[in-house]
Amino acid sequence: MKSSKYRLFFLVFPVLVFSVFKSPAENLQIVLPKIIYIGDTVEIRYIFHSEAKLFGDEFQNPTAKLNLRTDFPAFLEKETDFSLISANLEKINSEYTFSITLIPWKTGFISFQPLNLVSLVTFSQKKENASFLPPFLISLSPIEVNSIVKKTGATSFRPLHPPLVIPGTTTLLIILAVLFIVLFSILLFALLHMPQISRFIGNLTYLYSLKKNSRKSIKKLIKLKKNQENYTSDKNFASEIQHILRDFLNNRFSQNFSSMTTQNLYSLFTDFSGGSLTVHQQNTIESLISIFTRLDYIRFARNAAFLTAGCNNGISERLSICESSIKLIEDFDADEESQEEDL
Repeated sequence: MKSSKYRLFFLVFPVLVFSVFKSPAENLQIVLPKIIYIGDTVEIRYIFHSEAKLFGDEFQNPTAKLNLRTDFPAFLEKETDFSLISANLEKINSEYTFSITLIPWKTGFISFQPLNLVSLVTFSQKKENASFLPPFLISLSPIEVNSIVKKTGATSFRPLHPPLVIPGTTTLLIILAVLFIVLFSILLFALLHMPQISRFIGNLTYLYSLKKNSRKSIKKLIKLKKNQENYTSDKNFASEIQHILRDFLNNRFSQNFSSMTTQNLYSLFTDFSGGSLTVHQQNTIESLISIFTRLDYIRFARNAAFLTAGCNNGISERLSICESSIKLIEDFDADEESQEEDL
């Protein structure tokens, strides 16, 4: 009696397993792209549903994904038909998606043997003791690989052609070559004449600083002319002009002119020039001494004041001495440009 029960159990159990794990009729296979040629990258997705616990602990969660090994024996048997790039199994609730990516190497239909996913999963997980899991077979539908030759109608190899050149490439290469030669020549010249170039750059920097100092001083004198009504005292006005000119000389010659007396100016500039002055330099210095002498008189003489009229062009002496100061600064710049030397 017991032997009959065991015999009945072994007859019924495979039928139950097959009914549970057999691919249902609603399984779906998707192939991308729809039209396949040799050498294309093809993706096959096989979607199925199952409520059973098929693939061990890793797939007990609602979502799971596993990258499968491509050296599974069932895949290696087909390596003459295609190269398998990747394979994976993904689960979302009770829906499973088995995906493989391959490159076909022959035309016609490529068929697939029934694949035991349980064996593939355990092989990928390197689990040797997972034989207790029941098998789960899927059958992928064959895919058709079309021929490029049939599509294009070509019956022979095309003749060799030289590489295509984009229009304008030759001109662009010539321009780049010329620019390279020019830049290389400039660099070589700079390396061979480094002291002269350094001196030239230094002179440019020095001249720029002189011009900047002159512009700054002239702007101060012009502003002083416009706001002369704010200075009710001629002594204060004269002191402001002299302060601007002394500040100009300080920055120009890197020498302290703040406490320099007017009578010592001529000898100081003579020392700057090495003992001799040009005609233009001498006239410029005499103009400076003349302005300072007049300003000193206004500042320190008792009851001294600027003339209100009768100066150049009938303007007041205030405006006249401002104009003379501006011209003095311009004469210093003109002398620098013509002689290319500092006083």
